[in-house]
Amino acid sequence: MRVEVWRQPNGYWRWAYREGETCLLSNAEYTSEQAARHSADTAYPPPPPGRGEPPSRTGRLLSGLLRRFLLAVIAWRLLRRVRLRRGPGRGG
Repeated sequence: MRVEVWRQPNGYWRWAYREGETCLLSNAEYTSEQAARHSADTAYPPPPPGRGEPPSRTGRLLSGLLRRFLLAVIAWRLLRRVRLRRGPGRGG
């Protein structure tokens, strides 16, 4: 993801969001570069320092699956512990 800011031949400034084949042009012209950058940062805030790129769709999917798997393992271990405390022949 990146946001580009440039000066047009008419002296006004614009910005565009670009990611892969996607290009979204600002719907307004700005009198200064600072105003254009402020508008772009409002529409598409930069990631916090040290955080890098946001996770991809695949990364979010794998993270969600891993989280569910770990919760299932914890639930299974707790259930097993409860059954062991009851002893054989008790409860169903």
